[in-house]
Order: sequence, then structure tokens, then C-alpha cells
Amino acid sequence: MRTQSAVNIRPSRAHEVKDAAQHMFARVLGKRPRLRTTKSSTVDQLVLFVETFGPPERARRRSGNLLFWNFVRKDAVGSFSLFARVSRQAKLHPRSEVEVQLSAGAGVSSFRNWTALRLAGVESGEDNPLFIGGRAFVMEPIN
Repeated sequence: MRTQSAVNIRPSRAHEVKDAAQHMFARVLGKRPRLRTTKSSTVDQLVLFVETFGPPERARRRSGNLLFWNFVRKDAVGSFSLFARVSRQAKLHPRSEVEVQLSAGAGVSSFRNWTALRLAGVESGEDNPLFIGGRAFVMEPIN
């Protein structure tokens, strides 16, 4: 599995990784994703994102689908969204390469570091995937 989510840490930024590891994030369901300014992006297989963060929520658009995951920090001070735009013509399967973008207001470095550490940990086997076999599912409102 190829990933671009590895974390390259300079000694001067080691404290940021420590801060990211200390933060706890909770998944927020049913809320529209924050799509404004994209702060970073990574490309990897869809299955890695699903195993790491769970099945994405889906919003259907004219141009295609928007797959997204919303998170809030445990202290409710900050939140961020991970999202991927998928065209109508694309046939998604677990091994599909997707570009997932991170969008947040403040606290971007801790969000980015937590996301990268979580993806790298699941891919390397250091962390257990939270959702195995959930790759074929998406969540969306039923009303």
C-alpha cells in the first residue's frame, strides 16, 4: 500500500507532534463539512481512510459525490473536516486512489499531525484499524 501520509518531523517541530498525540478527537455525524480553505491534502487508497476514520458520510452533488469525515477536538475548541470530491464517472472501490483534503479554521497543525500520525499508524500496523470491512459503506441522511 502506498501512502503520502508519512510525517517528516524536524527537531524544532517535535513539540507539535507531541501536542497532536495529546489531543483527542471525536467524529461528528450529520453536520455539513467545512469546505472553505483547504490546508493540506494527501493521496492514498480509500480503504486506508475508511479503516482509519470509519465509513465516510456522503453528500450527493451534481458533479459527483462528496465523501467526508468531520471531527471535533475533545475540549470542543476546534474542529476540522476531511473530504474527497469524487466525480460521477469514477467507479470507487477499496483500492481506488483518492485525494483527501483537510479543511479547518484554527489549530491546523495539530489536526494535520493527528491525521498523518493516525494514517501512518494504521498503515504500518502500529495502531489497530477501527473499522475493518466497512469499506463498502457510506453514511448519509435518510430524510
